[in-house]
Amino acid sequence: MRNAFTELFSADIRQKMIKESCARSYPQLPAEEREKADRFLREDDRLRFITGRLMIRKAAAEKAGIGAPEILLTGYGKPYIAGADGFNFNLSHSGDLVVLAVSGSPVGVDIERNDPIEWREISAAFGAKEREMLENADEPLKCFYRIWTVREAFAKAIGTGLQLFDDEQPDIDYDRGTVNYRGRTMYTVSREWDGYTLSLCSAAPLGDRDLSLKEMFGQQPE
Repeated sequence: MRNAFTELFSADIRQKMIKESCARSYPQLPAEEREKADRFLREDDRLRFITGRLMIRKAAAEKAGIGAPEILLTGYGKPYIAGADGFNFNLSHSGDLVVLAVSGSPVGVDIERNDPIEWREISAAFGAKEREMLENADEPLKCFYRIWTVREAFAKAIGTGLQLFDDEQPDIDYDRGTVNYRGRTMYTVSREWDGYTLSLCSAAPLGDRDLSLKEMFGQQPE
């Protein structure tokens, strides 16, 4: 896989084929993954978890020729496949959608359904420039979700949680699509559609990349 290679895949858990695929695949999941799936109280949460695992394994087989990989977790809870050099991936889900980013470089993705929330309290954790963006935004809720997803995607790309920013805020240029943090530069791009906001962050320049989602199991979202 080339370092600049990046693709986005999605799955809608409302689709009948997704539910059927999860039901068929459940018995073949590793025991620890079945146990985790069984701990979810809500069926939608269970579907999102199983769908994400199926997407990772499908991408690993099709993009990197890795069959039946063991999916491990870092200390920060980020999934990875041991020994899969050059195959980087990241998952995110919100509402009915599960999204998988696959890249030859470290990558993070975050998708959020744009539900009405009290964004002012949450934005207290943002940097000064971001809070100013929100105060001046014509549509502050949309602006909030863009900021939130960019920050989340960056934190996932470098493999940490957002708590890392408690000590030092990343320098994010939302116009140029760059993130500078502790001497490291990452690249980001965002998209809004159908009530969702998605942001992608990568160690490789993204340019004006089209954030089109390839439906992994069926119809592609608008």
